[in-house]
Amino acid sequence: MPVREPADERQRAALAAVVAAARSHDLDPSGAGIWRAGSAVLVALPAVPALARVDEPTRADDARRQVAVARLLRVVEVEAVRTVGPVDQPLATSAGPLTLWAWVPPVGRPAGPRELGQVARRLHDRTRDLRPDHHDRNVPSVPAHDSIGTLRAELARAAESGTTSSDDLDRLHAVADRLTSMWPDAHDDPLGAALVHGDLHRSNVVAGADGPVLADLELAGWGPASIDVAPQVVAVRRYAAEPAGLEEFLAGYGADPRGWPGLEVLIEAYELWVTTWAVANRGTSERSEREAQVRLDRWRSGSSAPWSLR
Repeated sequence: MPVREPADERQRAALAAVVAAARSHDLDPSGAGIWRAGSAVLVALPAVPALARVDEPTRADDARRQVAVARLLRVVEVEAVRTVGPVDQPLATSAGPLTLWAWVPPVGRPAGPRELGQVARRLHDRTRDLRPDHHDRNVPSVPAHDSIGTLRAELARAAESGTTSSDDLDRLHAVADRLTSMWPDAHDDPLGAALVHGDLHRSNVVAGADGPVLADLELAGWGPASIDVAPQVVAVRRYAAEPAGLEEFLAGYGADPRGWPGLEVLIEAYELWVTTWAVANRGTSERSEREAQVRLDRWRSGSSAPWSLR
């Protein structure tokens, strides 16, 4: 678990909060350090081993969503990251809501497109009957998918940092408004309605010892199953991935929603979300600043310059 020193006050506060929480719950904080930072600060606890996630103070609901989804997936036997330590999470800290996740050591090769499609199909098939209003006391409640709400939170973070013009922010908010008005009914989706991951790509699936493990559940929730196809289409359209990868994904899934008008709304929503993520994190490096500009150009002028995978 490679770690580094905190780069700014936000990361220092997150590291301090994680070390304090670990000690208070009998977890060894030896060697703790920053693993990654973006919308949330991820702190590695190598001695546990675990990853602690510290979200923005305003995003307690998002932290609760991740815990609820992880517990639900355990019940329905879909391999996903699991919480470690105290039962009641997230933990409230001055740095923000804190969740603790068991480290999944990656082994073997990352999931390929066909395997990723199989993972998506298993996730959907195992959760199709679990609507947000289900009443099975033995199964945790599943939240609704809300990528628009999440991207608006990213836009708020971008506005607070002052690194993006009001014209660009207004433009992205206007797209979000339009997509909200067009959002398809989950039951019209030819793939059906189910719990979706929301950001399904190979970097969010760990090659665990017993097979693929879903990670990064920030966008997970009940919605149109085709939401998990959208990142594969965007990979081809925006990141210059090989079209054969999309075909392999769909072959692994065993169904193809292309031709359903609602899919285009979901694709555009995913494009918008990864744009707002890049805009909110543009100040972390020169590379991130360049990437934010490339993605913004897609909404300013319709530019098709390739994006870089994060």
